[in-house]
Amino acid sequence: MKAFESARSQRIYVTTAAIVLAALLMLVLVVVPVANNDVWILMKIGEMIVDTGRIPDTVLFAFTTVRDNHFNAHEWLVSVIYHECDRLLGLTNLMWVVGAFALVQFTLCVVLARRQSGSLGVALLLAMLAMICANIRYVLRPELFALLFLVLLLLVLDRYRSGGRRWTVLLWTLPVEILWANCHGSFLLGPAVAGIFALGEGLTAAHAASGTTARRLRQGWQAGLPYALAALAMTAACVVNPAGWTLLAFPFQLQHSTVMRQLIKEWLPTFSPQFVVERAFWIFVVIGLAAVALIVRLRRFLGATDVLLFLFFAALALERNRHIVWFGFVALTVCARLLGRLAITERRELALRGAGAGFAVAGLVACSVFGNVGSARFSYAPSNNFNPGLVVEMADPAMRGNVLNSYELGGEIIYRDWPRLKPSIDSRVDSYSDDYLLFHIQLMRDEKMLNLFLEGNRVAYMLLLRRDFEGNVKNMPSIKANWRLRSTDGEIYFLERKVPLLQGPT
Repeated sequence: MKAFESARSQRIYVTTAAIVLAALLMLVLVVVPVANNDVWILMKIGEMIVDTGRIPDTVLFAFTTVRDNHFNAHEWLVSVIYHECDRLLGLTNLMWVVGAFALVQFTLCVVLARRQSGSLGVALLLAMLAMICANIRYVLRPELFALLFLVLLLLVLDRYRSGGRRWTVLLWTLPVEILWANCHGSFLLGPAVAGIFALGEGLTAAHAASGTTARRLRQGWQAGLPYALAALAMTAACVVNPAGWTLLAFPFQLQHSTVMRQLIKEWLPTFSPQFVVERAFWIFVVIGLAAVALIVRLRRFLGATDVLLFLFFAALALERNRHIVWFGFVALTVCARLLGRLAITERRELALRGAGAGFAVAGLVACSVFGNVGSARFSYAPSNNFNPGLVVEMADPAMRGNVLNSYELGGEIIYRDWPRLKPSIDSRVDSYSDDYLLFHIQLMRDEKMLNLFLEGNRVAYMLLLRRDFEGNVKNMPSIKANWRLRSTDGEIYFLERKVPLLQGPT
């Protein structure tokens, strides 16, 4: 009896330690200062939606004619939510919002992996690996919602597959897809996943059936049809958004931006020189190779759906570096199902939970020494955010006019100082168009073009990253003669005219 009680106590202690340490690791990984360019424009647009009851349909904020370009506010719901978080919590506490997302996402991953593997130890380990794979982009962006919706969708589809195939379960795919379509441009991944289940479950049923070819095809059709209908219904549900049917074209239009896919870091190929030197690349490689090794080792248990899911998301991850975040969560569900086919004894389960606790401790130590995957810590995150001195300086009510800025800085100008200060561009580069982005880049290299732009648009200030200032603008004779460096922290350079413009319309 004492031995039984001792074993029970040990199991409780190890399990509690594994869960608590894993949750703590999730917070340490993501509770860092807000450091992405997009959040500023999202919160400003959310403020406008709340104040006016309208969703902006043009670029609006820029001082050039590009302000009339169409803006597809497909992330409008996230904008409202982030604005309300900002209003209620304040900027410095927004990092805890990301922490809450991470805990919810982690919990859903554990639930999904445990359902499929039958092991809490396996679920904790796989969920931590998936969250680490996604960590490079797990910041306050609309993607947070999309990643939640992906795991929710996988839970629904798995519940249908393993729970008696009750068609009412599939109805849950519709609210997931409607929310997804109003939060992030990746919403078509929802019907794609359901379509993969339709094909995979159909192939599995046809292969397992006996009898004639016609009978096999009929069995496959019957197995895949509910998922196919769900995929079609999800596609139709996407139109429940302010843009209606036109939103369906947006993801494809985004893919046509060749300039963005060549110049914007997150859209670069996964094997681009700029990305292969980052921690995130090698974490993805290690996790990917480990998943492939497990799949090869347990291939006798592999189903068609799992093969198709893994290949589809691996192909996405290998195409563009921003897509590696999806891969970890799909690898989790594929590996969990395979491991669920193995017999896990109580002793091995205890060892797995202990391994989960040990892995979490190792992760916490690594974060304390090196920071998270993006080198961020609780008190610091690499960013293009304005320093406190610049925030105060630009808040001066007497300072007003047009600002030529590096595109990464436009969002914070808009959030803090628009319409008193108007930027030349912000990070919604897909709305500004490839031509305008190329033109804007060329401005920083061509002195004559730059001067024509500055004078023709009555530009009063320049706010440039070191890349743009030190690279070219600093050495232009006319800039030296007519502009002065007002302030800099070595990363952001704030310039103003030596002879101010006469006040007037801007």
